[in-house]
Amino acid sequence: MPPRTKQPGEQIRKLVNDRRQSAMLSYAFAVLVLMGTVLLFSIFRTSFVGMLLSLGALVGSSYLYRNGQHLMKRASDAQRGATAETEVAKLLRPLEHQGWKLEYNLRIRRWGDADVVLHSPQGKWYVVDVKSHSGTKVYESGRLRKRYGRNTFDFNEGDLIAKVKGQATEVKHLKSARWVTALLCFTKGNVNISSNQVDGVYVVNADNLVNTLLHLDK
Repeated sequence: MPPRTKQPGEQIRKLVNDRRQSAMLSYAFAVLVLMGTVLLFSIFRTSFVGMLLSLGALVGSSYLYRNGQHLMKRASDAQRGATAETEVAKLLRPLEHQGWKLEYNLRIRRWGDADVVLHSPQGKWYVVDVKSHSGTKVYESGRLRKRYGRNTFDFNEGDLIAKVKGQATEVKHLKSARWVTALLCFTKGNVNISSNQVDGVYVVNADNLVNTLLHLDK
């Protein structure tokens, strides 16, 4: 039986569920510890040791609650990523009707999953890393950054250009391809980069992704 084809955003949705479940467990333990704190305080409120135990339990409950909040935020971030991958998959659907082969969430050794791997009718290979960051993407001080008004910020994930180039190298070996062209696709915000290219990586908006691929495949 051939391996099951992964769906767009499938791997991230699993991550979303895992993080939400972990967050709910953290919240539940926070409540239990808080209840234990109240019980300890009611029993040992006149004891110095009891007061210390109650204080420690209160700190533990607070830590568990904050950890739950952190996991929920990471789950929300992952959910936006899954939504972005689904949006891009819809945009790429016409290419499949033109004979392109698409593979989603391809597992590679060093760089996690490759969001989309494409093989064109011309025999060319492409890897697309999908991102949902807003703001205007610019190349500044030797790195890709995002601009909001007059302020620019680094990406929390680090060097996105190096990451997708690494994915392209892994896919090249995995598919025995002569070359794999790397693209960064943003579903939100704008791109203000000369020729939409940084160090051999094409940086595009989702709306320009298909046209860019078709242009590169000529």
